[in-house]
Amino acid sequence: MIKKSPLNMADPSFEFGKPNFIGRDFLLQDPTMPRKINSFLIDTLGDLRLFYPEFNSWVSNVVIPGIIAGERSIILEYRRDDLAGLAILKDSLAEKKLCCLQVMPQFQGSGIGLSLFEKSFELLNTQNPLLSISEEQKNNFLKIFKYYGFELGEAYHQYYRPLKTELSFNGLLK
Repeated sequence: MIKKSPLNMADPSFEFGKPNFIGRDFLLQDPTMPRKINSFLIDTLGDLRLFYPEFNSWVSNVVIPGIIAGERSIILEYRRDDLAGLAILKDSLAEKKLCCLQVMPQFQGSGIGLSLFEKSFELLNTQNPLLSISEEQKNNFLKIFKYYGFELGEAYHQYYRPLKTELSFNGLLK
């Protein structure tokens, strides 16, 4: 259902086990865990910089502190002990957002994306979380967005990159 990604995702090495969920308690269990998860996310998803030039900074300065504050979390899916995909969520009073959903290339088309969407809906307690995609990813997500009834919120020209458009669904970006 989800088309092939043009991104080359790293094969992550897990120096922190293979959790299905990373939240505040997981991050605070060991003083080195925030650094390990920060490195894991940047190594695993680093090619998202092609679409989001400030991706590494966002992980370090927004995602990790957000997990520690209890308003962000990460869902991880595995198949045969390999990371198959992950989703980064924001669940605050002001916003319920699916910030990032990535299926590893070798698992695309296997239902991992649907599973991550469903788990995200459950954790966020909504079937219509805010999310956005780059214009280049539109065709990869149209089928799944139609399946879930997601509605285009707004097109933001040059929101993250010059001459490119970011599309929000189920609401507006703040």
